[in-house]
Amino acid sequence: MYLQKLFSIKNGGELSPLECEEINKELALVKVEDLPSEQYENVKSYIIQALNYNSVDTDLVQSLESLLSDLEELHNRVAGGF
Repeated sequence: MYLQKLFSIKNGGELSPLECEEINKELALVKVEDLPSEQYENVKSYIIQALNYNSVDTDLVQSLESLLSDLEELHNRVAGGF
């Protein structure tokens, strides 16, 4: 599971282009509820970077944007963020 690789680099590390491609595919299939709460900010940052660098397959963009929107909405509802 490539999401575990994303989770493991929360405090530093690198991802290869292949790993990012696989992470994008996995993120396109998950919902916020599927993610550990301590990874919300990490996942949010990753998605923003991936979208800004146009490194997301066009077929996955909508799903990742939706997940990002859900994370931001949750962040706004939770006092103090996450």
